[in-house]
Amino acid sequence: MNRIKKSNNKDTDNSKKKFDFRKLKIILILLFILIIFLAIRTGISISRWQNLAQDMIANTPSKVLDTSGEVIAELGNNKNIKNISISEMPDNLKNAYISIEDQRFYKHSGVDFPRTAAAIFTYIRNLGSSSFGGSSITQQLVKNLTGDNSSKVTRKITEWIRAFAIEGVLSKDEILEAYLNIIYVGPNIYGVELGSTYYFNKSAKDLSLEECAFLAGINNSPNSYNPFGETDNTEKINVRTKAVLDKMYELKYISELEYNNAISKLNEGLNFKNGKIENKTNDAIYSYHTDALITEITDEIAKKKKISTDFATNYINMAGLNIYSTQDSSIQSEIEKELSKPKYSLKSENDPSVTSQAAMVIMDHKTGQVVGCVGGIGKKDTSRGFNRAIQALRQTGSAGKPVAVLAPALEEKIITAASIYVDEPTTFNDGTPEGYSPTDYNNYRGSITVREAVESSQNIPFVKIMEELTPKTSIKYMRKMGISTLTKTDENLNLALGGLDKGISPLELCAAYACIANDGVYIKPTFYIKVENSIGKKVIESKPEKKKVISKEVSYIIKSLLTEPVTGSNGTANYCKIKNIDVAAKTGTTNEEYDRWLCGFTPYYTAVTWFGFDLNETIKFNRKNPSGQIWSSVMKTIHSKLDEAHFKVPESSSLETAEICLSTGLLSNTGCPDTHTEFFLKGTAPTTYCIDHSGTRKNVNPSVTNTVTSEEPDNIDTEIDSSNIDNTFEQ
Repeated sequence: MNRIKKSNNKDTDNSKKKFDFRKLKIILILLFILIIFLAIRTGISISRWQNLAQDMIANTPSKVLDTSGEVIAELGNNKNIKNISISEMPDNLKNAYISIEDQRFYKHSGVDFPRTAAAIFTYIRNLGSSSFGGSSITQQLVKNLTGDNSSKVTRKITEWIRAFAIEGVLSKDEILEAYLNIIYVGPNIYGVELGSTYYFNKSAKDLSLEECAFLAGINNSPNSYNPFGETDNTEKINVRTKAVLDKMYELKYISELEYNNAISKLNEGLNFKNGKIENKTNDAIYSYHTDALITEITDEIAKKKKISTDFATNYINMAGLNIYSTQDSSIQSEIEKELSKPKYSLKSENDPSVTSQAAMVIMDHKTGQVVGCVGGIGKKDTSRGFNRAIQALRQTGSAGKPVAVLAPALEEKIITAASIYVDEPTTFNDGTPEGYSPTDYNNYRGSITVREAVESSQNIPFVKIMEELTPKTSIKYMRKMGISTLTKTDENLNLALGGLDKGISPLELCAAYACIANDGVYIKPTFYIKVENSIGKKVIESKPEKKKVISKEVSYIIKSLLTEPVTGSNGTANYCKIKNIDVAAKTGTTNEEYDRWLCGFTPYYTAVTWFGFDLNETIKFNRKNPSGQIWSSVMKTIHSKLDEAHFKVPESSSLETAEICLSTGLLSNTGCPDTHTEFFLKGTAPTTYCIDHSGTRKNVNPSVTNTVTSEEPDNIDTEIDSSNIDNTFEQ
């Protein structure tokens, strides 16, 4: 029985060995195929990688400059770094690192094949349960530059290829210098120069042999060997330092006498002396605008250079770039100053530790450049935190009407500014048994024109227009205007009143309004102009997406309509008037007054302001619109020194005017009590006269209207004191 059992065990062992051999063959074949594939794929981007690496060995923070050329931020300056040239580094320091990290450094071309082969064998023998290991100094430099620490086989192979590539453009000394300036050596400390200061209070050029061996020895885990911690690491430090000295002696970098003297000093104890280093943290705080810029250029560099975002982040922090921001610091500071006023910080009734929040975005609609951006109330004290200006998705209320209703309905010629709608309680068929029954916040006004409905922000007429337009068509236009957060659920009539599935960010709503301000051309908002490397070579340049969404004629009609909330007697944004400068604006309030908006533009800038609580809560702000106050205060200040400006009527044969009766929307008669000279797309003006009012018919051919010339509309210059205005709320 024993003999049989033994025989069975032997068969099993042989079978296992045979099985493992098959696995080994499969792994080797797959690994070979993978290497070939990645070599081809990576080879295409070799020159791109070499350029990035050459920039990054500068190991210098990048500068962000505002539109005036002033430096407003340094990216990567949050790490303790001090570069030292290879010529200043003592030979013992260089040789110590080479001995313990990569003894054939000066002989290989980026990858130490004997060491790598041994690592691969170990990996295969363990069937992938261990890492490859065996990284050369060049490979470690690659890993430090890219920030890729994954244990994936593909990452390792890409690392090999990049190591070969970097050796093609950098000398061995340049690689070693970059490596010794970049490596992590202690608590937020990088590079041997500051490492020497931290541990020995001296420059690296003054380190003794045993001190050099210590620095090289801790490279695998600096925090584990820290002599200044609560744990006594003396024995651990001595063992590791001796191992480095042993290797240096073995490789003949030091003589026997030098070795013995160093061991003797080591036994007496290394003379650690903690040098003072500026206490930098990883939480550098920039403006909300710069936060948004960092996100944009990181994504742009990653996309253009075909690298990971971690790699792109390292590149930005280390390459000494000049980043030209779109931030106008005078505008940015005005927004920050306004949003720091205590009156905007309302305490939550649900949680007194929580306060209200706000966001404001200002764009130059002619270029798509965001000139100012703030994403929270009060002093910014968080690094790269939640930026409500670009990240908060909120319901828009009536602030969405110009984008969701006016622009598409006018472009599709479903309405004109003079179209008449009856503003009265209405139940719409929305596919539900009870139907959809929106209400007006203010009084119902009966038959009114679209212009009047815009002025006082009536709801029913806009839902009626949406019913004719269809939500599907509305969404098509909104997406063209840059609204990216709409869903299938938004295809309902409530879209007319800003009731949305997810909501819209202040940035995207600002860009949509900017499309109207920019004569119907949408420009994707951007926070930077260009990025150059340290020698002035362009890395990336902002070329925002542009698309024509609505005609310049429709755009002008909407501009004209949106002056009504500012100048009209029933306007909801009278306080936004700026002397000698045309203002188009629209307020927005959501159900339960959870969100307050003011969106608008001048011939110079487009601006959007949101106010509310992060978690929905009714806003109680003395019956006034806090967003309106913020918008008005900031925009009046930044326009105070600008020249007089008005919305220009486009010279176009496709735009015409006609005098209409506001009661009927038809051509006016002499007896019509309220008339208005309205703008129309050619062929959409009414052709019949009002017969509801007595009087003699005008001696005018009803089929002819007036083609618009380049004359500008009359403007009311009376300044309105916003402190005396009790703002009208609307849904």
